[in-house]
Amino acid sequence: MENYWEVKSMINNWNGNQEAGSDRPFRHFRHRLAALVVLLIIALTSLGVIGSDLYSVGVSQVGILVNPYTGDFSGPVAGPTLAWKSVPWINVVIVSTSVQTIQMVGPGNNINVLTRDNLNVSLDVTVRYQVMASNVIALYKRYPGLSWEDNTLVPLVRSSVRDVVANYTADELQAVRAQIQAGVEVRLTTSLAIEPSLANDIQLVEINVRDIVLPNSFLAAIQAKLNSQQQLLQAQFQAQQLVVTALGQRNATIIAAQAQANATLIQAAANAQSISNIISQ
Repeated sequence: MENYWEVKSMINNWNGNQEAGSDRPFRHFRHRLAALVVLLIIALTSLGVIGSDLYSVGVSQVGILVNPYTGDFSGPVAGPTLAWKSVPWINVVIVSTSVQTIQMVGPGNNINVLTRDNLNVSLDVTVRYQVMASNVIALYKRYPGLSWEDNTLVPLVRSSVRDVVANYTADELQAVRAQIQAGVEVRLTTSLAIEPSLANDIQLVEINVRDIVLPNSFLAAIQAKLNSQQQLLQAQFQAQQLVVTALGQRNATIIAAQAQANATLIQAAANAQSISNIISQ
């Protein structure tokens, strides 16, 4: 009986050793997998840190590097480029230096002005301008919200248009559109040059007066005037026709009367000649 228990104990020990040996490869795999996951986490974290220090500047753009703690500025960095921040907390402000377009067109957005004869008209205007890359840091300091267009440039455009249009009457506007456009361009260029917050920072590329919208009441008055002029011309033509007809009739009557008188004279002369011939016989 004692031998039986010894044999059974030996069998159990042998089975246990076998199971422990068979589990060893799985334990090594789990250790390696855990190490790989840790390495992957470290790599991803490193990439995230590295990526946060990278910044890109596109075509026709410049980047301004702003330190929010010291208030220092550096740059501008012209694009296209990919660069590193010197410290992670630097903010990169991207400013476009491509040609920008302001559409001041349509009701509520176009420019309402008074003409020299105090008529309220509207002008559809398109403005194209460009930020000067060399002075972009000074511009950003004055407009940290990049709001130079709404805060200053658009009001200058409206003011320039009003000053120029005020020199013309409403019925002159359509005929002098080219002069108005040229005058607004000169006026706006001068205004940009003397505006302290935009001087040397904004370049005017083009201004285009696309349409001049006259009020309906004025257009109706013009149409009525044209109709009256047309009716007057028609009446004058008809009167001239009547005069020509009357003159023609008068001339025809005179000619007929003269012809009748001439015929009577000829007949009288013939009669007198006949009588004279009879007497002489």
